[in-house]
Amino acid sequence: MIKNLIAFYLLLFSATTILAQDDKIYLTSGDTLTGSIDILLPADFFEEITLKTDEGKRRFKSFQMVGFTADNVHYKTIKFGAKYRIMEVIMSGYLGLYRFRTENNYDFGSRFLYKVTNEGIEVPNITFKKSVSEFVSECPSVQAGVKDKTYKSSNVEEMVAAFNNCLGTKPQYAENELKKEKTLKISKELELIKSISANLQEKNINEELSTLLSDVEGKIAKGEKVPGYLKAALREATSSYQSVSKDVSDLLILLK
Repeated sequence: MIKNLIAFYLLLFSATTILAQDDKIYLTSGDTLTGSIDILLPADFFEEITLKTDEGKRRFKSFQMVGFTADNVHYKTIKFGAKYRIMEVIMSGYLGLYRFRTENNYDFGSRFLYKVTNEGIEVPNITFKKSVSEFVSECPSVQAGVKDKTYKSSNVEEMVAAFNNCLGTKPQYAENELKKEKTLKISKELELIKSISANLQEKNINEELSTLLSDVEGKIAKGEKVPGYLKAALREATSSYQSVSKDVSDLLILLK
C-alpha cells in the first residue's frame, strides 16, 4: 500500500513538472525557449521574468522579448512611459486590450489600449470620454458611442470589439491615410526637383548634373528610395549653385 502511494505521488510530481515546462518565451532575436516561467516584481526601469529549464535558471528583461506564455496566459511586452512593460493580453486585434502593473504592484490591475500602429493609452476612469474618444477617432461610430456613453470604462471590451469590427481585418482608414501621406510626400519631392532643374537651366549645367537630376527624379516618380550615393552626389554637384541651395536642402531632408 505504501509503495503504491509513493509511486502515485512520484507520478503526480512528474506530471506537474512536465506541465510546468510548457511555458514559452518569444525573444526579440526570433528564438523561442521553453521552460517554467516566473514573473518577477517590476523594478523602476525594467521588468523581468525567470525561465527555469533542465539547464538551470535564466533571467530575461522585458526589452529582450516580444512576449511569453505562462500558465496558458499570454503576455506581450509594450513600451509605455520610460520602460517596456509586461502586459497580460485580454483582447487582441488591430486594437488590443491589455492589463499591466503600476509602480511596484504584482497585480495586473491597470488596463491599456494598444494599436498595431504602436499607439497606446492607459484606460482612464475620470477622463474616459475625452481621452478615449480621441483615441478611437479612426472609427466615427465608435467615437460617437464613447461620446454618448454607450461605451464606458466599465464595458471597454465591447468598445474594443466594435472598433475592430468597424475597421475589419484591414484598417482601411489607416491604410488610406498612409497612402495619402506618401503621395503628398512624393508630390513635394517632385516639385522640389523640378524647381531645382528649372533654376539650373539658365546656368548651362553639364550633362553629368543633368543626368543626375533625371535619375533622382525617376526614383522619386516611381516611389522608390533614393540611394545614399545619389543624394551625396546631388549635394556635391549643386554645392556651387546658391540659387538652389535651399531647395536641395529641403529635398534631402524629405529623402531621409
